[in-house]
Amino acid sequence: MKISKIILSTVIVALVFIVGCSTQQSVSEESLGLRKTDIYTENTTQGDKTMYGKSPAGTSKTFKRAFENSPPMIPHDTDGMMPITISYNACTGCHDPAVAPSMNATPIPKTHFTNFRPTTSLASDGRIVKNGNKVINTSDVKISSKALGHLAGSRFNCTQCHAPQSTGKLIVENEFQADFRKKGANKTSNLMDNINEGVK
Repeated sequence: MKISKIILSTVIVALVFIVGCSTQQSVSEESLGLRKTDIYTENTTQGDKTMYGKSPAGTSKTFKRAFENSPPMIPHDTDGMMPITISYNACTGCHDPAVAPSMNATPIPKTHFTNFRPTTSLASDGRIVKNGNKVINTSDVKISSKALGHLAGSRFNCTQCHAPQSTGKLIVENEFQADFRKKGANKTSNLMDNINEGVK
């Protein structure tokens, strides 16, 4: 009796699966993503060649930031400035806050001269300790900062966040509209003032 109920249940599930699969409509590859061609014709999905700015530093037009506190894009030619290493960073020659105004360059913000990484260890009971306090949920920890007086080690590689500006036709049009909370926030950073926003 018990075995026949199991067999009957299995047959019903199999029939439902077969009937369900046979009544589904097919979905084309073109409707699955942003591209409007199939994945096998790559030559039809290539955009225009990207054209990076070739203007010398200080002479180019800058793009507005994409969103509040987004890393600004590099508006000038970067030939000869890469790669950035721990011992060579051409960006600081103009963007260091001490010289940026005289170079008509955007100064590196305070956040880049600050260590935001908490001192972290593991207590004997297995709990995580951040800045001397045992925590359960590490995402609830307020970020504390220590001014360094020099570029933070985690911020020396500028191109990990800043990309060169480029022009070229996109395959898919960008419809994103940035919403800045304060006037001028599309040109400057206020991250230092609100880094703990939303953390209790």
